Amino acid sequence: MNDLSLEQAVELIRANATPLDSHPIALNDSHGYTCAEEVCATAPIPHFRQSAMDGFALRKTDCQAGATLKIRGEIAAGCLTEYSLSPGTAIRIMTGGKVPDSCNQVIPFELCTEHDNIITIRKTPHRSHVRKIGTDISRGKKIIGPGEPVTPGHMHLAATATVKTIRVFNTPRIGILCTGSELVDEAPQPGQIISGNRFLLSGLGKRAGATITTASTVLDNVDDIRQQLESMGEQADIVITTGGVGPGKYDLVRQALEQNGVTILYESLNLRPGKSTLFGRRGNTLFFALPGPPPAARLLFHELVHPAILALQGNYSQTPRAIKAHLTRELAIKQIGILNLKGGMVTIDKGKCLVRPALRDEAANCIILMPAHRRTLKKGELVTIHLTEW
Repeated sequence: MNDLSLEQAVELIRANATPLDSHPIALNDSHGYTCAEEVCATAPIPHFRQSAMDGFALRKTDCQAGATLKIRGEIAAGCLTEYSLSPGTAIRIMTGGKVPDSCNQVIPFELCTEHDNIITIRKTPHRSHVRKIGTDISRGKKIIGPGEPVTPGHMHLAATATVKTIRVFNTPRIGILCTGSELVDEAPQPGQIISGNRFLLSGLGKRAGATITTASTVLDNVDDIRQQLESMGEQADIVITTGGVGPGKYDLVRQALEQNGVTILYESLNLRPGKSTLFGRRGNTLFFALPGPPPAARLLFHELVHPAILALQGNYSQTPRAIKAHLTRELAIKQIGILNLKGGMVTIDKGKCLVRPALRDEAANCIILMPAHRRTLKKGELVTIHLTEW
């Protein structure tokens, strides 16, 4: 099995991610979900002719500099009274008010003078200041597409277009299993460490829009690993393990997965970190075996697991936000010939995007992509980074 590039791995992951079932949900509760079918406007926006200014509604033929017109009333926003104006008259109207059918012009207050219920037009406006029916959105126009996360902006447009419910994908469920006899939940003795990857991956999964079904630790025992993976696979859409994927004596995850009937689709990548990583599938459940070091688990979650979470919700095209940034220090490449990933800290200084490697006690906010053919990246040069906030 040849090592895949990062792009090939993501393509394979997406090809094996079967979209989850969907369900209807009230529009007001839809934020954060992913739309499962096209949502179209059931009414135009606006659905009546609206005034775009505070001013006077009148006939365009009466809107000439020097003309005088008698004021016949007032239309506030929300006014339901129907008015019909005769030539030579105008009606005061507020922004958002319904423009009478007999009017095709609104002149702003500042272009008129008013005295004794009479207005005199000082200057003819260049625009009608009348928003036509469907100016913003016509009836039947798409508001949200399948695979799009529902945003507050979507919710506003859908609500004003009289949409009440939408169909969204079920939320992906993730099970997390951290392997290693050295891992404990509390009070580590010399030779033991706290199992922190559970918390790291739980947080990353929730931020990516998934729910966490289980996050646990297991000893380096193939039967224990197999049993926990079997249980997780029945409850989750994605199962993530950390540790136990190298060539060592206690690297037992692959063996446990194969005993559970998981088909291995790749077992290493032309990527650092990622040489020791694995992806498989059983039924519609996806399995990711990531390295144990937290920085590697974090980087590979963003590059490999996050695309799977999106694909399970019908989103096959969204990619990490890639931008260019200037390095603030030189970087040496540890292994040439493969793409190297490095956690970074990106900042903006005087309009310039800057990036440096993240320290061990910092939560990286980007990933620096270090090309395979380079031995060093110079201070000040432009590099490609992926933002960890998609």
